[in-house]
Amino acid sequence: MLGCGISDIKKRRKSAMRKNKKAMLVLLSAAMLAGAVSGCSKSSKKEGSIEFTEAASTEASTDASVEETKADPNGETPTDEGYGILREASTNKIGSLNPLTYINSYSSTQIKRCSVILYTYFPNEDNTFCTLSGELAAEDPIKMDDEGKVWQIKIREGVTWENGDPLNANDVYYTWQMILDPKLANLRASNFAKDVIEIDHAMDYFQGKCTWDEVGLKLIDDYTLEIHTVAGHDAREVMTHLAHPANCIINKEYYEKGMNADRTETLYGTSKDYWISAGPFLVDSWTNDAEIVFKKNPNYIFKDKIWLAGIDIKVVADTSTQMQLFDNGEIDYVKLNAETFLQYEEDPRVLYAPGNSVRHITINSANPDQPILGNEKFRQALFYGTDRQTIAKMVKEDPADYIVPTTHIIDLAKGTKFRDTEEGKANIHENYGYDEEKAKQLFSEALAETGIDKVSLTMIYNDAAPQTVMSEYLQQSWQKLFGADKFELKLQAMPSSQRGDLMRSWKTKPNSYEISWGGWVSTDLMPWNAFKYWTTYYSAKNEPYLSEDFDKVFDDANFGEDRFEDGVRLKEVAEMEKMLIEPAIIIPVTESLDKYLKADRLELTMKNWANRVEWGWDYAKIVE
Repeated sequence: MLGCGISDIKKRRKSAMRKNKKAMLVLLSAAMLAGAVSGCSKSSKKEGSIEFTEAASTEASTDASVEETKADPNGETPTDEGYGILREASTNKIGSLNPLTYINSYSSTQIKRCSVILYTYFPNEDNTFCTLSGELAAEDPIKMDDEGKVWQIKIREGVTWENGDPLNANDVYYTWQMILDPKLANLRASNFAKDVIEIDHAMDYFQGKCTWDEVGLKLIDDYTLEIHTVAGHDAREVMTHLAHPANCIINKEYYEKGMNADRTETLYGTSKDYWISAGPFLVDSWTNDAEIVFKKNPNYIFKDKIWLAGIDIKVVADTSTQMQLFDNGEIDYVKLNAETFLQYEEDPRVLYAPGNSVRHITINSANPDQPILGNEKFRQALFYGTDRQTIAKMVKEDPADYIVPTTHIIDLAKGTKFRDTEEGKANIHENYGYDEEKAKQLFSEALAETGIDKVSLTMIYNDAAPQTVMSEYLQQSWQKLFGADKFELKLQAMPSSQRGDLMRSWKTKPNSYEISWGGWVSTDLMPWNAFKYWTTYYSAKNEPYLSEDFDKVFDDANFGEDRFEDGVRLKEVAEMEKMLIEPAIIIPVTESLDKYLKADRLELTMKNWANRVEWGWDYAKIVE
């Protein structure tokens, strides 16, 4: 097992916070912060095998002087009914439980709670990291040829939907047909067709260029499937690909029940009437955009891993209201923003979770109403004019002028993080890229090249912290840097789902937005795969970046014959990051460190935070 602890993050941040707490409270109210807070690196534990670890050892408090010893009403092993309801509040709305069309990572979390998938991530036996193993799949993929291009998947027998109907290879095969259906044009089709592996002729079929019989997906029998890939792969790559939430299995009866007449859309997953569960939990009740209640599935394959009787999630848009609910004992944990963290930083119930993405500014460079966004020097002016260290202090995150997060491992066998390599360090600028004089020079040159006297842009952002604070700071600092007579930044707050829809609609409505915030979550064991979001064929792209050169480097890193050779992927990851940063296709700003406050009635079974399962909320116990 490789990696090291990140408990030093907690210690170093708390030390710095104590020194500046009073000043921070005052300055946060003005959406600005001065002073220094020491930065910290994050680490994670890794292991070079199929059952690899992905943990970051931020330990939960076990101080007996702080937490009273409580009698455990759960018993020695989980029961079919479970015990206790985990109570959550979320600013996000689920929208849909359809795995083929979901938009945000929050939706995928709820989909996984009530769905099954071929392979998934579980806590390991001692709850210190996670392992990738079969859920619906009975075993690891079986290689059927010498090149690693043909793989068979065996399905567990005896698995059922919540109504008792059998769930087998036929359901998986139907799911594959629907996700690639050209008429449905599902948002997640490209995730399945070409991600960690590329399935033979899958994208061709999705684009209407071939028949289904030509696609490399075969139903062998009721419990066996076969996949044909374009390049050779190993079992870990096949499993990782099939563990993507978009590959959760759908139910044919309910999917067809919601299908419209011309088979271009389905109501599947939009309400309880059009949904059936098979995962760890069942949907007990659901008032869309208000509340969803899960109850434990007594027939789930791994029901012995689930202690909870259910989960109750209420949509609470206001974060201050969420804090009130937590203080009143009405929810069991809450995510802390920058301001509330200052109030609870000494509380032993605070949990830390290293981020797995870099928050960045997304630019609609093809907006016909704002040709300045297509000017490379202007975008670079924004890059060099962004004071990442000040912003990071304001929102209690880490400054980032890079794309690959510090948690991402480039060499699994050695546990080498990409950011620790010479190639990774070479893409980091002095002062995290902040250079006022260079920014002003580039800004002036951009205005001269485009023949305009003033730039007026609108930034859309989520109507919640930290994007509000970050957006307001950029509004003030950029206008001051470039001059209010030459630059104006307008702000437009909106719900996350609305903002996401606007960003992705640039293909059909090129002027849908100008600049916004983005941040993709990807596997930290495969940083080369994290760049899929900027390929031309990714179906849920946020910006009009279309580059054949970038696609080629991505394909070489993910599918090239020499990709397993020493140093090849390292070089290609560094090159892809550079291709996005140098012309400022996006503007990275911060890397997050999430903070949570946990109620005493909630007992975590995870001994530390781990990727994929995080703090293991679904595997926790209620102990009152």
